[in-house]
Amino acid sequence: MIDGNSERAIGRLEGKLDALADAVERGQDESKQGRARIYAELEQVRQEAARSRAEVESLKQQMADAAPIISDIKRWRERFIGMQMLVVFLAGSAGAAITTFWKWLSVKIGVQ
Repeated sequence: MIDGNSERAIGRLEGKLDALADAVERGQDESKQGRARIYAELEQVRQEAARSRAEVESLKQQMADAAPIISDIKRWRERFIGMQMLVVFLAGSAGAAITTFWKWLSVKIGVQ
């Protein structure tokens, strides 16, 4: 037969086993919750990455569509620079011609 001390020891062991089982169960629950949270965060990251890839593809398409317009703008800009150079050259030539004419006129009049 089992005496009183043995029964108490067995009771304590059963209590500790129950506490251990509860702790393991709580740990498993916490682990499940942690994994669920991690998977939810990973899903959000995956969705954000997919949106980013879609935006990049959209921007690439927009840039491809805008490429002819950009090249036209660059071409017109180069033409504008050439036009400015021509205007400066013509203005300088006109100034030199006016100065030369003025000097010739002043010599004919006898001012110089």
